[in-house]
Amino acid sequence: MKNFITSNFNLLHKNNSWSKLKNKKDLNIDENYNNYHFSINNEKILKEYDIFHIIIYLNERNLNETTNKIKNLEKQFKKFKNKLFFIYFFLDISKNIKIHNTLYKSVAKIIINQKKILENNLFFDIFNNFSNEFFNQRNKTFLKFPFDLKAIKFFNKIIAQKIDIVKSKPYKLIILDGDNTLWGGILDESGISGIVYGEDGYGDVFVEFQKKLKSLKNLGFLLTISSKNNENKVWELMKKKSMVLQKNDFISPKINWNEKFLNINKILIELNLRPHDAIFVDDNILEIEKVKKKVKKINVLSFKDPLEMLEKFNKDYRFQKIQITNSDLKKYKQYEIKSKFEKAKDKQGLNMKFYKGLNQKIKVKTCNKSNFQRTLQLFNKTNQFNFCLNRYSSSKLKKILENKNYNVKLFELTDKFGFHGIIGAYISLKKKSKTNVIDFVVSCRVISRYVEDFMIYHLINNYRRSKCYIKYVKHSSNKNLIPSFLNKTYFKIFKKLNNDRIYEIIENNEIKNVKKIF
Repeated sequence: MKNFITSNFNLLHKNNSWSKLKNKKDLNIDENYNNYHFSINNEKILKEYDIFHIIIYLNERNLNETTNKIKNLEKQFKKFKNKLFFIYFFLDISKNIKIHNTLYKSVAKIIINQKKILENNLFFDIFNNFSNEFFNQRNKTFLKFPFDLKAIKFFNKIIAQKIDIVKSKPYKLIILDGDNTLWGGILDESGISGIVYGEDGYGDVFVEFQKKLKSLKNLGFLLTISSKNNENKVWELMKKKSMVLQKNDFISPKINWNEKFLNINKILIELNLRPHDAIFVDDNILEIEKVKKKVKKINVLSFKDPLEMLEKFNKDYRFQKIQITNSDLKKYKQYEIKSKFEKAKDKQGLNMKFYKGLNQKIKVKTCNKSNFQRTLQLFNKTNQFNFCLNRYSSSKLKKILENKNYNVKLFELTDKFGFHGIIGAYISLKKKSKTNVIDFVVSCRVISRYVEDFMIYHLINNYRRSKCYIKYVKHSSNKNLIPSFLNKTYFKIFKKLNNDRIYEIIENNEIKNVKKIF
């Protein structure tokens, strides 16, 4: 993703202190003094870059002018909702508390007003606790740079952090131990009365940790438990101690006396998630080592005391999200639906009667403003059932949508258990009598339910007058599920290119019968 840095002062773009950010690819620093207002109004710049960092120096004199200019940018913020805008306010408050309160209230008002208009692409940071040494009147007068030069290193740090958060892939699943992790003490030894939670000091740390976990759940992270304990006693403990987290906050919990790695493997299979997308949190280093050894590529977090646990959570970018889609907010419910599906499957077995009894319904949709972020998320975050693993910036996907030769289709699923949301997508390119499927992705939540087959059925029906071809680029992250799917009779190998395979899609009775399931 391409980043652009601009400001309301001279950024000294040639100064060596910017080297840390300049070494990052696809980054440009505004060369002009006080140019942020012009840059964000320049549609050529807005189309070229994906992420904008706007550094605002604010003092008593420029407050009204700056407030009005930012207000005038609202149209651009709204028009380019597929872009990310970060505004960093640096308040020059001197030692005057009255000025501090005026500036802070004004910035707060700007943020509140903007947030009423924009939902998910404008973010603010306020920096107001610097000493006078951070600001430099001489540099302000002669260089139009109101800070000491060491401030550039600080700008490097905060902007690099935002870039890293945007680039990092958040965990999907947080797997938690119980004893000395969610609460203090060992339940089986001490009983409920001996558990520490909510008291002053040590017990408060567990309250804060559960609050942190609850906030992550509300952002779309999944929570589960793998604990050696009595399950009924765990739920009783949570109720009696009025814990922040309760039974309904956890998906597919495994609380028993089995080895934790066995439970973790079961959880991952039930939720159809890769170990790489999960993290296991436990205070017991021996359990951590066993899980690392038995569950390859899983992430782990161990700690010596509860305070260290919170610190590690706050430092790990994979516990953070910049943009939160509607799909993220519904994720727990969707995985809860999947859990019900898995239980029904285990009880009834896999057969056509079972699939027909699911009452699955698929709606085919086009990509628009309301589902654009979900579309990006599907292509950029899906791995296991992603044929080509192409990744898209907002601008790149937008260009595809504007090109009449391309077709982007989305698939939304509902069944007797509930609404799954948009769970699949493909991008096709039409050339005369030939159609190439250049991307084909399905969420791992709904794999092996004939959803992927229905998408192929739709593709064939959509391009009846042309031959359809689909490309598969083999990779370590997509090599397990897709090859067995390509063994279906409606795929015929057309061309081999090293690890790449191109298949012709053939209409036959097997693919026609898929329609009967939906």
